[in-house]
Amino acid sequence: MATQNQYMSTTIAAAEDLSSLQYHAIALDDGKLANSGEEASGILLNKPKSGEFITLGYIGEIKFKAGAAISKGDKLTVTTSGWFITADSNDPTLGEAKAAVTSGSNGTGLFTFPGGTDKASILIASFTPKVDMLAGIALALDADMLQADNGEEADAVALGAAVSGTAQNFGVAGIMNVRCDPALVCSLGNAITVTTSGYFIPCDSGYYQVGRALANIGSNAVGQALFMGGTFGYLSV
Repeated sequence: MATQNQYMSTTIAAAEDLSSLQYHAIALDDGKLANSGEEASGILLNKPKSGEFITLGYIGEIKFKAGAAISKGDKLTVTTSGWFITADSNDPTLGEAKAAVTSGSNGTGLFTFPGGTDKASILIASFTPKVDMLAGIALALDADMLQADNGEEADAVALGAAVSGTAQNFGVAGIMNVRCDPALVCSLGNAITVTTSGYFIPCDSGYYQVGRALANIGSNAVGQALFMGGTFGYLSV
């Protein structure tokens, strides 16, 4: 059974109806559901409608809503619509599961908001994509604001799941998670570039290198890489 113990909380105004979304993660800047660990500032402890006050738990032993099966001791982050999931490497780690919990159920975690994983190794900027994006997908900073389709277009990487029309934190340079193409793998030390729909692939000679894999990254999986982006990339030889 999920429990709550000592915690710290604050109040902010709800900017949307959250009456059916208790224990989801909330973004402090707009009073709406958080869509990534970067946005998440705390956990919704009450059931406010739009314009009512949110009770936002941000430190302590707090219930959370699991968006996938989570094991005891798993590090926790946030995905689309304020659901909590197990954090991958380099995801913002916001807490730790006190006990195992099934998808869609209430769990208990030990949390510290805001903050999470140290992001000092990443240059971060906020952009508003015009398409939903998975974490680790490359964005082209042009009029279309869609996924990059090659290395030269790849200007930033989604640090969490991005929602079309919603401002989201992107990594523009540094060490961060990137998503490998569903049909390929990126091995530790590979020079990497970007292909259709913003996925990363090993970079062959003559293509625009945007970084280097710092871990073995499976197909359609995320893993750590040094990303320098289309602005600073160069032709691989």
